[in-house]
Amino acid sequence: MFNTDKKIKIPKEFTLLGHKYLVVLEPDLFEKENCYGNADEDLKLIKIQTPGIVSRKHIEDGIEIEVKVNITEEMVIETFFHEMSHIIFDATGEEELSENERLVNMMGKCMLEIYLSSVYEKDSK
Repeated sequence: MFNTDKKIKIPKEFTLLGHKYLVVLEPDLFEKENCYGNADEDLKLIKIQTPGIVSRKHIEDGIEIEVKVNITEEMVIETFFHEMSHIIFDATGEEELSENERLVNMMGKCMLEIYLSSVYEKDSK
């Protein structure tokens, strides 16, 4: 069962294998890059779309289509875990695993479930 009272937080920065990584929320990432997040091992940077309604327009068969998505807080933290999985695999020389989007997606979902379902000593009664 999920702890629905949990305030969802992601770090602004973290250290992995001696390197500092920055995490930034961007309000137009979905519109500009057609993604919820991305990771750049060389720049030591994770970018994540901010929560809220976002949209992106594209042309399909000569017709302009607008896609709207509601980015929830849960999607933000899942995206962080997804991108963090890319960073971990890349930083440890496992680029082939990092390119396996199915694996990285499942890692993000598993970490989200652990995060949301975790109970800490101060939470228990």
